[in-house]
Amino acid sequence: MVQDGNLIRNELERLLASDFLRRSPSHLRLLRYLVERRLANDDGALREMSIGIEVFHRNPSTYDPKSDPIVRVNVSRLRERLVKHYAMFEAPPQVRIELPKGRYVPEFVELGARQLAAPRFLVLPFVSESRDDALATLLFESTIGELQAMLQVLVLGSRSARAVADDEPLDSARRVNAQAVLSSRIVRLAEGAGKGESQHVHTMLLSAPYGQMLASKRYSRTAEESDAGFIDRVSRQIREDSLRALADLLPGEYTLPAQRKGFSGVSREAADAFVQSRRASALGTADGHREARRLLESAITAAPDFAMAHAYLAATMGNLSMYEQVTPEEAWRVGSAASRRALEIDPLEPGAYLNLAADKIYYEYDFAAANDLLLQARKLAPRHPGVHMLMGTAASYCGELDDALNHLDAAQEVDPLFPAIRANRGVAYYFCKHFDDANRVFLELLTEYPQRTSTRVSFANSLALSGAYAAARNELNAVIEHDPDDAGARLSLAIVTAREGDKRQAKKIVNSVRGGGEIEKTNPSALAAVYAQLGEPDEALAWLARAAAAHEGGFAECQVDPMLEPLAAADGFRALLAQHGLYWRHG
Repeated sequence: MVQDGNLIRNELERLLASDFLRRSPSHLRLLRYLVERRLANDDGALREMSIGIEVFHRNPSTYDPKSDPIVRVNVSRLRERLVKHYAMFEAPPQVRIELPKGRYVPEFVELGARQLAAPRFLVLPFVSESRDDALATLLFESTIGELQAMLQVLVLGSRSARAVADDEPLDSARRVNAQAVLSSRIVRLAEGAGKGESQHVHTMLLSAPYGQMLASKRYSRTAEESDAGFIDRVSRQIREDSLRALADLLPGEYTLPAQRKGFSGVSREAADAFVQSRRASALGTADGHREARRLLESAITAAPDFAMAHAYLAATMGNLSMYEQVTPEEAWRVGSAASRRALEIDPLEPGAYLNLAADKIYYEYDFAAANDLLLQARKLAPRHPGVHMLMGTAASYCGELDDALNHLDAAQEVDPLFPAIRANRGVAYYFCKHFDDANRVFLELLTEYPQRTSTRVSFANSLALSGAYAAARNELNAVIEHDPDDAGARLSLAIVTAREGDKRQAKKIVNSVRGGGEIEKTNPSALAAVYAQLGEPDEALAWLARAAAAHEGGFAECQVDPMLEPLAAADGFRALLAQHGLYWRHG
């Protein structure tokens, strides 16, 4: 952290005079206020209420930050502007002013002191010029997966890459502060009369932000090559060629990791079924995941030693459970067996470790075993955002806020535009009863992604425990208006109603939810939270016991869920937790 006030003030004045701020008076005022208050060590002025009054001239007698997001929205936009601005420097300044996510206190970083150990590398989604969209998606995902095994390069996650893919390649790279960007196309070329077409992948690797061509490659498909074989070979070649072209940017010598089996030795029938399963899963629907399961089981029948198929079957069982197509017990039983079989065949399959760790957390509540598995997954795929995000989730379920935020920071560094990472940050604050921080994170996220109903329900729960019942009710009514059958939103509305004092109406809501769906089978822990808030501890404990017996994922949260606070002193509650090696983390 830079201590030289003159350097910081010089950088502030340079920013205030720059084009990127000069056209935004509100951001100009905001940046000056934040930096000057920080230099004056006036941390009390760097609170949302003070900023709203001093910078945005809100009336002190009527301003309510919970209902007026002007500070959160403008700080978020200023943060994004600063990142883009610094990404475009040819000769960077001596100090960089940063606004860390989740805070209003600026940091002053000597640019050379906080360089990433590895260059940020953006792989854009592959573009198909013909009828090969599914193949393009699979090549894109496989290439990122190969690069995530390398510590020497920080390849950005697929969700961030998709979020910026509509821009020109160099503009996309600037948006995520990447130092290199790979743009790829799949083309078909006529080979002459009677010879049909040939298929090729063309790639361009550019240095960002200046556009210098680092490498241009063409990868051609052989006549006898299956989709799976082509994907496997080309994604590995792209990894090796990209690392070779980026050698001058890499921290030290790079060595290729031990290679997982992939499609090696797999029959064409099994490989084709696997590729079709990925296409089905990409639909993101219950029907798509059911079809993916059928195809993966077909691939395993054709090739019993196909480790990737076993690993993806485990992931698919988790998706089916989330879509309530299978019971948690079936998802756990089939998924865990598939993950273990994948690792027996290929101990270098990172997805199997990740899936098995998720099972240990959500179905077995064994956080120590999950941590060991996640460390193995991180060793094999150190740049996989899902590994870091699940480590953050596990830490938050154990009430370890600092560890959770550190893991989520690592995930967000790799996949900065993936909204689920930010949602998990809000959940981590919520589970540790930092409701103001949780509310801020949820509101910022909903400002950008208003369609995230699960986040809106989490926001409403946090508002309710903050005592902001009217605001919580507004959020839940918005969800229910869009989907009257949303059981989670309706149960949260019952909690709000109970906390407002109308327990009779709250019970009517609960009974309506129980009578109209599968909530008793799919999410008994949610019912336990409602009954805890209704002041019915015996009923709450009965549903919690049922959740544990069914290996329901919500039980994994019961060490920290503040909705269960009314049960904390109950011997039965503590005994139930102890049966599963857990304990109440709030004292």
